[in-house]
Amino acid sequence: MHKVWLLLLPGFLLLDVLRMLAVFKAANASLRRTRNKKLAGYDVRLASAAGGQTLSSSGVALSTDALPHRLAGRASTLFISGEPIPGAAEAAGVQRLREWLSRNRRRLSRCAVLGAQALLPPAPEARVVQRQGRATPPALRCGGQGPDLFAAGMRTRSWRIIEPGQGADLALSWIEEDRGAAFVETLASRLPGPRSRRCGMLRRRRLPLEPPAPDARIGALHQWIAAHLQEKLSVARLAQEVHMSTRSFARFYERVTGLSPGRGVQQIRLDTACRLLETSTRPLKAIAAQCGYGSQEVMRRAFVRDLQMTPREYRRRHATMKAADAA
Repeated sequence: MHKVWLLLLPGFLLLDVLRMLAVFKAANASLRRTRNKKLAGYDVRLASAAGGQTLSSSGVALSTDALPHRLAGRASTLFISGEPIPGAAEAAGVQRLREWLSRNRRRLSRCAVLGAQALLPPAPEARVVQRQGRATPPALRCGGQGPDLFAAGMRTRSWRIIEPGQGADLALSWIEEDRGAAFVETLASRLPGPRSRRCGMLRRRRLPLEPPAPDARIGALHQWIAAHLQEKLSVARLAQEVHMSTRSFARFYERVTGLSPGRGVQQIRLDTACRLLETSTRPLKAIAAQCGYGSQEVMRRAFVRDLQMTPREYRRRHATMKAADAA
């Protein structure tokens, strides 16, 4: 079981915590239905520094366990919600929690905060940096406020800062990392309420090209690629389309999208193939040819690599979900 610690500080946002609990509960139920003992579920714990009742911002208290001195197991996920109130006693509590984070950092694989930035390790333990040459996938970029914070020694070396209302989307994005897009899409379709595209599961693609690229030239190029998937789309050909040298274009494309040009083309091929599988009954061989895969087997390998399922399985699951939605 993967341990998920929801660390609650006084004034935590109740709705986000309840929605995260619902997401992980639904994920565990789906995993049990697979009857695959290798697919471990999520052991979600509500915790606070000392344990006991913790009061939310809405006045409702939840019962919590005290944080263990040291975490056990290979890796845990941590979510912190609440806002420490300035004061001598509160400052001492913040310091104790920082020490706990430092002591257990090697056991934490993923971390996120909502209104608890005061707990983030100060410099030099944490430093604000921008990833070089590779952007954080939008499916995992929560909140959108400020750059990533990296804490020394953590396995993922990153903290996510989310905004109110994004707790369920954060949980879905974590589950997508573990189980893949198809599992999360099925899971999300069974959850009540709307879901944003900012922080949670974005359909199909592991590294989405949406929302539209901030540079209009990239948006136009993506449209052109989608219309010419049957052609040989080398980096030189793409550079020619935007009137750049090959080297300048490769640097420009990666800076704007966070992907190499070749990976960008692969994502557009995959997206087009998914749409055709969803909206048509065309044979897989014909879809592979239309999307420029060269053969049905090449398309199958691409689906297994990026979506952990074959095109036939993707079509069947989409049809099942569509029938369930219509029922």
